[in-house]
Order: sequence, then structure tokens, then C-alpha cells
Amino acid sequence: MLAYTYIEQGKFELREKPRPRLENERDAIVRVTLGSICTSDLHIKHGSVPRAVPGITVGHEMVGIVEETGDAVQNVKPGDRVAVNVETFCGECFFCKHGYVNNCTDPDGGWALGCRIDGGQAEYVRVPHADQGLSRIPDSVSDEQALFVGDILATGFWAARISEITPEDTVLIIGAGPTGICTLLCTMLKCPRRIIVCEKSPERIYFVRDHYPDVLVTTPDECLDFVRTHSDHGGADVVLEVAGARDTFQLAWQCARPNAIVTVVAMYDEPQVLPLPDMYGKNLTFKTGGVDGCDCAEILRLIEAGKIDTTPLITHRFPLSRIEEAYRLFENREDGVIKVAIG
Repeated sequence: MLAYTYIEQGKFELREKPRPRLENERDAIVRVTLGSICTSDLHIKHGSVPRAVPGITVGHEMVGIVEETGDAVQNVKPGDRVAVNVETFCGECFFCKHGYVNNCTDPDGGWALGCRIDGGQAEYVRVPHADQGLSRIPDSVSDEQALFVGDILATGFWAARISEITPEDTVLIIGAGPTGICTLLCTMLKCPRRIIVCEKSPERIYFVRDHYPDVLVTTPDECLDFVRTHSDHGGADVVLEVAGARDTFQLAWQCARPNAIVTVVAMYDEPQVLPLPDMYGKNLTFKTGGVDGCDCAEILRLIEAGKIDTTPLITHRFPLSRIEEAYRLFENREDGVIKVAIG
């Protein structure tokens, strides 16, 4: 089968590999019908994910059809359409039982697919702990509607959930990339008083204004003053940092009011500085990633009910055979790309 493979830092390559086989009674083999490219894949390419294993098939955003299951798998069966979770988790360890599935202590626990074991930018993928890692897609929900459930939508849903957003809040979201938009959609479900999105890209600013006209938009250079002007207590009540750029962590805590919550969703290429003397007295609560992707069934119900729609994010579509072209487009942010569907 064709599989897009991490060769070494700076190099991915489309290769022929054997079709995966069941290795454990809790595994499932999924035929990938649609996948996508995530910024985290680019982090692997750029060497920012040291735990990534050269030789693995990359990709962790995918939906597909179950082809085969191990004897212990109970929740899915061959023929089921499924969304694949970015995280592998056993459901039985201390962290899983408390909902912290990103910290699962299983050897394959956490972000394994497309990082430490073969992922889904391929024709087939083996999913360990399939009962936890696969969610059946309702018949009325298309592959494109479900494509982001297991990763960036799970991230946005988790971020909004842990940020304790109330109807009285002003919420600032820094970054209007794909994960930022998913975070925006999930924040909108909380119905805060106002939402402000900070973004520097003119194309993404236009996207937010076009699709979500009730959301306020500002740029990084104007963000601090804009937030202070459009909030009730000198800053945002909740800040969600989804950009992961060089200066966005500093911007996040600076835009927060005293005693606010700052939720850091982003993955950074470089270490960030926590300047405690400068923020002394702000009494901020920081909540940090990565995502605990245990809400996929609920997200699918919300999609089925028409309350979440991420299909506008899919701006380009490519077959697997042209994935190199898709990566070039996505990495260089060409042609107004937001997300690419591969299938």
C-alpha cells in the first residue's frame, strides 16, 4: 500500500509498505477513506517532535471503514464507518479513568499514531485499543463532516471545556488557523458575552468575518488595546492560545485580566518564558495541552444535530498519490489553504 513516511528530519516520502496486520486482540484495521494534514505533522518534519520515530507512516487525522478487528474489540465491527482518535488510550489506567487520556500509561498511550507508530496518511492503518480509539460515524454525517473529530475538533472541544467559560465572559482566541477555528466553534457552544479572535493573516481574518460575523477580530499589533477596549475588567476573562507563534504566549497572558484563565492549546517550536516578576499580582490560572481527546462521541452527536460544521475549513482536496503537492501547499499556506482533505 502507499504510505507517506517520515524518513529523517526535513524529509517525508511516499513509499510502498505492507498492509498493516492485527498485532493485539484489541486492535482494528481501518481502511482510510479520508485523511488530512495537521500542523503537528509539520512539527515532525521540522524536528520539533523528538519522540517521532523515523520510518513511521505519518498522519493522525482520518476517518475510514473498519476492515478487521481483534477478538477483544466490542464497540466496532467490520463495515463500520469510524472517526479515528489522535490519541491511543487503554481506558483502564489511572489517567484514563480520570479523563486524562493523553497521559495514558500504555506503551502506545497518548499521541502514538503517526508519531511513534504508523499513522493514517496511507491506505490502511492499525488502531490499537480500538474500542477507545474509534468512534462510529452516524449515517447522516459525511466523511468530510467527521474528518476533524479525532484531532483538531477534539482539541477545540477540550480547550473550551477546561476553560470554564461562562455566559458573562469575554473570550480571546489567539490564532485562526484550523485548530483556532475549531476552538472558536466549540467556544461558541458556551455562548459567552463576546468572542475576540486575534489573527495576522488577511485571508484567515476574512474567513472569520465571512463565516462568523458576530465574532470580533483584531490583529496581534492591535490586540492588547483592542481587548482592553472590548472587555469589562481590563482584559479577557478567558484566553485560549492556539497560534504557537514566537510572541503569542506573551500576548496571551498580557491580554488576560487579573484572575483570568489562560489555556495554552498551541504546540511551540521553541521554549517559552514565564516572566513571573512581570505578571506578579495578576493571579492567572494557566491550563496547558495537549488535548485529552475523550469527547469524540459527543462531538459527533453535535455534528449530527447541526451544531458544529467544520466543512468550510476544507479548502483543497487531493488523492493520496498527490500528497507531496498537498503538503507543499499546506506548509507554505498557498492559495488560501486552511485544511486539505486527502482521499
